[in-house]
Amino acid sequence: MDSEILKYLQRNSKLTYEEIGEIVDRSPSTVRDRIKKLEENKTITGYSVIVDHEKMSINADAYVAVSLPSEEIESVEALKKVEGVSEILRVTGRRKIMFRLSATDNKTLSEIIDKKIRPLGFYDIEITMILEPVIRYPGI
Repeated sequence: MDSEILKYLQRNSKLTYEEIGEIVDRSPSTVRDRIKKLEENKTITGYSVIVDHEKMSINADAYVAVSLPSEEIESVEALKKVEGVSEILRVTGRRKIMFRLSATDNKTLSEIIDKKIRPLGFYDIEITMILEPVIRYPGI
């Protein structure tokens, strides 16, 4: 039942206990108790919203893959503080770190990479621009 509840919450975290209960054929109080337990054991680590980037004047969105000279945790920690970085992933392949970077335009995105990302020690940078999101679910 937990996986069913999580599936629906991931798609719409504003669903009420009543709505989820109707979908999974359980009482709202059972759903509430299950969600509370999932929050307490950190299976659910938070809730988020999907933002329309155009309405927020974010017109440049990219996944950036980078290499590090070694496993420098400090560089990755510093990356968390760079404005526009919304996701950081450790990946397989030649480049070991990938992150999502958003900015108002391509020029600003490029400046962030040159002035804030490269000084952290990242190199061999590959940028994959996102043309348009097809579907975005937070947490999936």
